[in-house]
Order: sequence, then structure tokens, then C-alpha cells
Amino acid sequence: MSADRPRRVAIVVHAAFPADPRIRRQADTLVEAGYEVDVLCLREDGEAAEERDGVVRVVRLPVRRRFSGFAGHLAEYLAFTAVAGLRLTREFRRRRYRLIQVATLPDFLVAAAAAPKISGVPLLLDLHEDMPAFFDDRFNAPALRPFKQVVRGVTRASAAMADHLLTVHEPLRQLSIARGVPPDKITVVMNSPDERLFNAESVASRRFMEDGELRLVHASNLQRIYGLSVAVQAMARLVDLPVRLEVYGDGPYRWEIEAAIAASDVADRVKLHGRVPVEQLPAILAGADAALVPSLREPYLQLSLSTKLLEAVAMGVPVIASDLATFRTHFTDAAVRYVPGGDPSALAAAIRELAADPAVAATRVREARRQAEPYAWRIQAARYLEVVDRLSARGSP
Repeated sequence: MSADRPRRVAIVVHAAFPADPRIRRQADTLVEAGYEVDVLCLREDGEAAEERDGVVRVVRLPVRRRFSGFAGHLAEYLAFTAVAGLRLTREFRRRRYRLIQVATLPDFLVAAAAAPKISGVPLLLDLHEDMPAFFDDRFNAPALRPFKQVVRGVTRASAAMADHLLTVHEPLRQLSIARGVPPDKITVVMNSPDERLFNAESVASRRFMEDGELRLVHASNLQRIYGLSVAVQAMARLVDLPVRLEVYGDGPYRWEIEAAIAASDVADRVKLHGRVPVEQLPAILAGADAALVPSLREPYLQLSLSTKLLEAVAMGVPVIASDLATFRTHFTDAAVRYVPGGDPSALAAAIRELAADPAVAATRVREARRQAEPYAWRIQAARYLEVVDRLSARGSP
């Protein structure tokens, strides 16, 4: 390929960069394969409008994440789609992309790529989540029910506009097929942790309860659906056990978590650390005796596979997780200690069991790492590159 026609890919995502780990892994993979990458993303306070992150060009658009109810979500999504469409069209005239990748949510963000698509540039839609399930979970007021069919129609139209789809796991792929997407138009590229960072052999691990205390860790965006309040209630049932829960992350549900901690009188054993860079998470996990993934049993989360679960498995940490369909699709009872979602008593009992019999937990760790071998990022990256190479070859300027 001639030097004056570089392989350029634009990634459009309604998220922060480099904070979004999936987009960061994909961009790194593309750069290592010889692509030039532009990422068009949100711009938060204090961030530069444009900069280089290594060799990745980051274009931050003047839209911030300020969700507030259905109207707030819709307004923000529409504003970002419009601004991204204008900027992407302008960039395309100059940068002549070979491929446009759009990451959800929302699915209708594909509209931002309309001009390059009309010009013959292939469009790759990366489904991080299922938009109809997201809508059903967040906006279930009776007045909004008529919008459900609209959302489902937009989801189908977005998939039809794309040349190819990626999904983060097989259940989401099967759901797309059930909605009429041809099977050969969808590839699973899991949201797996980068094993170069999440490598249990590269970080000193804590011996189980080496200081006499059971140290638990939970990392997530603090949203109601991720069940941290259930973990707080479970901690209140463990007053006779030397146990501490370290929480990493932030979000709109933080104030309710703080209230739950105060009401449960567990402030001395549950600590909210706030957000930390992803580079710090391997050491945090290695310093824990177990990871909690107490997501609620809701339809939206039945289609979710927690990246934090995969990261804990990669770091050789025992996992206690809610019994959700997609979790079970990837890990059996032999690998993960499952509990009913939303049940603090069951979660407390599983924590007690862990403290009483760490040998069983160690056996689960070994089995979880064995079952996770096909999910390694090096395997997922190869699938991703195969799709990008095939599509970008069609998008020659």
C-alpha cells in the first residue's frame, strides 16, 4: 500500500477517551497493526479539544455527559450525534478514512457516519449494550411505553445501515440474529481485559486473609443496577466477621450508597475510594481476597457480562457474583460462586463460606482461569482485526 494512502480508521463513541477501556484496547490494537486512528468522543471539564494519546488522535466534541431522565438522555444523545456527524463529515474530507466504527449506546449514533457511508466508506457498528433492554430498564414509566417500539425500530434500522456488527458476547449476537440480522454479519469481540495489563504473574498477590481480615473489592460505575447497596446490606449481616469492602468507582448513585452505608452502620468496614485509573486496578485486585459482582436480577443485566468479573478472573481472584444468564453462559458454578441477585442474606452467606473454606475458592479460581482462556484479548483482538482488515480493504479512498 502506498505511503500517501494510509489506512485510517475513525471511531465515534459517546464516552470519554482514553477512559473507555474497550475503545482504548481497540485503538491500541489498530495502531499495532499499522492503522492511523482518530477517536471522536465526549469532552469533559479540563480536557483538551484535540490531542494525541500516543499515536491516536483524539478529537473531543463539545458535549458532556449530563444524563437526567429520559429527556436528558435523548437530548444528549441527539446533540452528540449531530455534532459528531458534522465533525466526522469535515474530517472525512481531509482524512479519507477507510472505515468508520461507531460504538453504542445509542445505536442511532450510526447516523453521524451517513456522509462517509454514502461516499462508500464501510460502517462497523460495535454494540456494547442492547439499546432496547437499556431503554426498558431505565425508562419504564407508563407514558414512555409507546416509545419502546420506536427504540426497537431504531435498533433494527441502525443494524441495517451498518456493513458489519460487533457484539460483546454471544447472547447479544443471538439476540441480534433473532431481530433479523444475518448471522454472517455479526462477529463477537468480547470486552476482555488486556492480559498485558491484567497479568496475575506481574503483580504481587496477597495471601488469603494474611492480616487476619477478609478484604473484598467491588469496582464499577455506581449505578443502582450494579447492586452495591445489596453488598452494603450484606456487610451489615457480617458484624462478627473481620471483613472490609473496598469500593472503586463513582457515579450518580453514590449519594444513595453513602446513605445506605450510614443507615447500615458499616462506615468503618465499607470505604468508597472513587475512580482510579485502569492501570491501578490489577494491583488493587491482587491485594484483595475476593471480588464482588452483586448486579441486580433485571432484564437489562441478563444481557450484560461484567468486565470487572473478567478482570478479577484474569488476576486470579475468587469471584462472588449474581446468578445472571450471561454470566452463566461464560462461567459455570465450578468457576464462580453464584448467589441470587438482590439477596443480601445469600451474599453474606457466600462471604462467610469463603472465609471458612478458602481452598474451595482457590479451586474455583483455577477453573475460572481455565474457562476464560478463549476470552483472552489476544484472541478477541485477532477477530477484531480480521473484521477491520476485511472492511477497510473495501474502503480504499
